Amino acid sequence: MNQNKRYQVNPVVSCGEEEDGAVLYNPDIDNTSVVNLTGRDIWTFLQTPHSTNEIVDHLLQNYSGGSVEQATEDTKLFVETLAPDFLLEINDDD
Repeated sequence: MNQNKRYQVNPVVSCGEEEDGAVLYNPDIDNTSVVNLTGRDIWTFLQTPHSTNEIVDHLLQNYSGGSVEQATEDTKLFVETLAPDFLLEINDDD
């Protein structure tokens, strides 16, 4: 994961909350993605830009019993799955 990038939700994407997570819909590409409860929490956290390290810290602070390694892997998978269609990538080097 590039530590110089921050991620933020794409404002065109809608988030339909479900009991067990959420369904994200991007009308620009007419595509959906389903996230679990943890993914929905990360989605809410990314209403403002955050780095992957900040996402990992957020997970570790809000979920007990998780390891740094697991939180890092979960964050990597979340970002790789949703960027660039559902998450905006903001490069701090720009």
